[in-house]
Amino acid sequence: MAESRSFADTCIVSCGMLRPEVEHLVEEGFLDPYRLLYTAPGLHALPDKLEEQLSGRIRRARELCSSRGIIVIYGRKCYVNPEEPYKSVDSIISSQGEGIVRVQGEYGYDMLAGPEERSELSEGEPDKVLWFGAGWLEHWKTVYQRYLGWDKADANANFPGYYRKIIVLDGIGISNRYINEHPEEVLEIFDWTGLEVET
Repeated sequence: MAESRSFADTCIVSCGMLRPEVEHLVEEGFLDPYRLLYTAPGLHALPDKLEEQLSGRIRRARELCSSRGIIVIYGRKCYVNPEEPYKSVDSIISSQGEGIVRVQGEYGYDMLAGPEERSELSEGEPDKVLWFGAGWLEHWKTVYQRYLGWDKADANANFPGYYRKIIVLDGIGISNRYINEHPEEVLEIFDWTGLEVET
């Protein structure tokens, strides 16, 4: 029998976009962190805010978990700032001191499905798919319309032609519930992006 790992000696700082998956792991008993802190969902679109919130949540984790380790759930490439091309999620984390590790993955969706699985799901064209996690169903407007300020013309210029479809990676069964409870919002994603939405 495999030995179970406790996270009771750990604080976790996570991207809010992955909150549904992290909360599911807590409810299932896989994660039992001492404290769990989130940044706002979708801050990869606002690099200065991402740095501010990620640094702030790590500092708060240090206060709450002074003698414990800290795990950060963020993709390595989730921070992109053309004004500071050498800054990354890893450099932001390392600026906060020792005892912090990051879950490995380039982007949040890498933590939901690996490259091989995404290649299979996309029929060999993973770069032609806009990958969503469950959190994206609720927060896509915040990212594209509020943070980036896109309108329908921007969406039309950025989605069709580059992407073939949106695939929602959902290993916790939340997307089917969301689609049944909010079908008009899923239709709005389809209408606004011009992309088919699959789960």
